[in-house]
Amino acid sequence: MKINLQIVSANEHVKTFYESLGYSIEPRISMGKKIESNIVMPGGQS
Repeated sequence: MKINLQIVSANEHVKTFYESLGYSIEPRISMGKKIESNIVMPGGQS
């Protein structure tokens, strides 16, 4: 079994903490896009 988590790369304290628990850095690309307005879902949920 494998557990993956994501942290902000600038957060050295959290990075050090998880490394102390045996986690290691893996090469990944995380992509995101900021959406400026709400998206209305069918049925009125957002």
